[in-house]
Amino acid sequence: MPEHDTGPNLNDIFTAYTSGGPLVAPPGAAAAQQVARRRRTARIAAAGVLAMVLAAAPAFAATWVDPDPPAPPGNTATPSASASSPPPSPTPSSTSTPAAPPPDGRIGEAELGDATLELPAWPTNLKDYCPAGQVRFSDGRAKLSPDAELDVRIVQVVHADLDRDGAQETAALIICSGLEMSESRVLAFDRTTDGRIATMGLVTGETDGIAGMRRIRAKGTAVEVEVVDAAGDGVADGLAQPQWRSYSWSDGRFVQSGGPTAFPANPRVTDLSVSGGDVRLTPDGADTASGTLRLTVGNEGPQRATEPRLRVTLPTGFEITSLPPDCTTFVFARGTDYTCQLPTLAVGGSFGVDLPVSLRRSPLGSGKVGEWSAKVVWSPGDGEGAPYPEPDGAEKDNSARGGLAVAD
Repeated sequence: MPEHDTGPNLNDIFTAYTSGGPLVAPPGAAAAQQVARRRRTARIAAAGVLAMVLAAAPAFAATWVDPDPPAPPGNTATPSASASSPPPSPTPSSTSTPAAPPPDGRIGEAELGDATLELPAWPTNLKDYCPAGQVRFSDGRAKLSPDAELDVRIVQVVHADLDRDGAQETAALIICSGLEMSESRVLAFDRTTDGRIATMGLVTGETDGIAGMRRIRAKGTAVEVEVVDAAGDGVADGLAQPQWRSYSWSDGRFVQSGGPTAFPANPRVTDLSVSGGDVRLTPDGADTASGTLRLTVGNEGPQRATEPRLRVTLPTGFEITSLPPDCTTFVFARGTDYTCQLPTLAVGGSFGVDLPVSLRRSPLGSGKVGEWSAKVVWSPGDGEGAPYPEPDGAEKDNSARGGLAVAD
């Protein structure tokens, strides 16, 4: 027994019991025995706890991760991860380089007007008059040659994000025109990554009944174009029907994305005619002669003629002595124009006009002394007007002429 265990010997107590000796220990001895008993109980409990700890050590060790494990010996292979081990954390990838912003295709009218632009070919009837390919512009104009009759002009410029890449592009209304011919189109331009101006494509040209373009505007990511129909050659601008049509970038080209796709029948386009014969003037005084110019205006269709006007031209010395209502007179160096408003003509209808004509005989003599001419015109106001538009294939009979003769 260890030296610090001072309690009574159990063998002595047992001997005392069997021999009939006293079993009650003195107070001091009892107290010492209880202390000894508590110490033995404590040692047993401590031993039990230690045994439990040692038994649980393998499971505890399996879940504990040493935050700073010792490095394995140099000749020891690193154990591979078991199937039940969690996968290693992914290695963070390097930050990707942000994409470069798209080029700024907003090109001002002045810059565009002094640039070299790629222009697509013009229609066959204009290819010998209007420049195409790489065309150098100066102050918004370009010519096929210095002495060319027609030139190309940049009429209007607008900006929009046409290809929806976050940067704006440029649309331009361009016209090649001269005294007798004109062709308009809308082109789109952008910049390359090195800042050069490049042609995106043709937005629209004069196709599908489009005879001209007046102006353009940007709306969202589309270009809107005000187009007009073919109201006839050389007619007044007010006769053409206008429409707004939208064009958008799709699959590498421009397509119509809004607005009408065709023109209705133009109410001002119809086949009018005017006819009349020679005028024979007879003396009616000492030095005057008079006669009647009979004209007939007809409408062969396909539309009603709502505002026809008849313009009659007489040479100097002749005059109409009694004008119908709604007529105006214009005197010029070689004669006089008389323009009269006619009533609406239905399809197949006609209207006759009798105009009394007089002249002074003395300076002219007898026989054929002059010629009259007449034409059906249209005009929104005063002035000599413009030829009334006729459909394709109509006879060129909206004008007429005849002789003026004085009888002996």
